[in-house]
Order: sequence, then C-alpha cells, then structure tokens
Amino acid sequence: MEAIGVHIGRRTLIGLDGSLLGIGDKLSVVEGLGRVSNETRRVFELWQQAGQEAGLPKLAAFPLAALADLEPSMLVVEVLEAEHDYRYRRCGWREREVRGADPTGRTVRQCHQGEILEFVLENYDRVVTAGDGLLDLSVDINSDKRFVATEVLFLPFSEVGVAVTDILVYSHYLTAQPDA
Repeated sequence: MEAIGVHIGRRTLIGLDGSLLGIGDKLSVVEGLGRVSNETRRVFELWQQAGQEAGLPKLAAFPLAALADLEPSMLVVEVLEAEHDYRYRRCGWREREVRGADPTGRTVRQCHQGEILEFVLENYDRVVTAGDGLLDLSVDINSDKRFVATEVLFLPFSEVGVAVTDILVYSHYLTAQPDA
C-alpha cells in the first residue's frame, strides 16, 4: 500500500460559460501529504491504519466514527466496472449542500456531463487503476459559492482484497465570508 511519489498532472476546469471553475495539481498522496490540511492528513492516516497486509482496507474496517466531525464533507462511491461508472453510496450533508442536490443512489454519469464528467471520472479511474490514494489540490468553485474546495482526497477500498470496489472522498472546504 506504499504509494510512489509521482506528480500526476495539472488540472484546469473551465465552465460552460467560459469561467474558470478549478485549477490545481493532482498528486499521489505521498507527494502531496505535506501540502494538505490536518483534517485531510487525519483521514489518510486512518485509512493507512485500516489497511491489510494482503490488500486494501475494507470499507467496513474504516473507523468512520473517529471522523464524525469530517463526515459532512465525505462521500463514498461504489465502482461499477462493467459500466465504467461509479455510484454514489453515501453523501455527507455538506457535499449535498455544495452540489445543491443529493446524488446518493445515482451514478457519476447521471450527475455530471461534459468536461466536468471527464474530470470526475479521471480522478476515480486513477484511483481504481493505481489502487492507491490521490490528492486533487485544486481550488474548486462550487455551485454553492459559500464553499470553496481546496483539496480533495480519494482513497480506495476493497471488499475482495486488491481490486478497488469503493472509493472514499474527503473534500476540505473553506467557507467564504459573506459580504459585509
């Protein structure tokens, strides 16, 4: 489960109206861990502790209760290999608020389209392919302008040993101050 410190790429996302929605770096967790918040580091460290010698940790073995204060900013997706898609299984209240809707039970392809869909699938695909964590250190502008995501952590889980069956996502948000 030891990640190789590899810079994965630069991420730029332009909205349909031409506005900049996000820009930043995608990094392996090992490379980017020194640049993240204490909260993101805490999620990663618990994931490492939940790991197994012969494969990825099982989602059921992950101590979510220890992260109750961060659960609002977490979601879990199920890998749908045959369909090259991902189904939202769990979505914290802040994630629902940021999206303006609850995606639980829907797939990524049902919730996104265009370039945004490509970026979302790319993150999940990289985690599935590498079987290791990914950090997206972008500044993302969301539909709910009160919240700005500054880092997103993607962590793989497996119910079958090594093949990724679920991905936990933690988004670290800054809350925008209302205009005075």
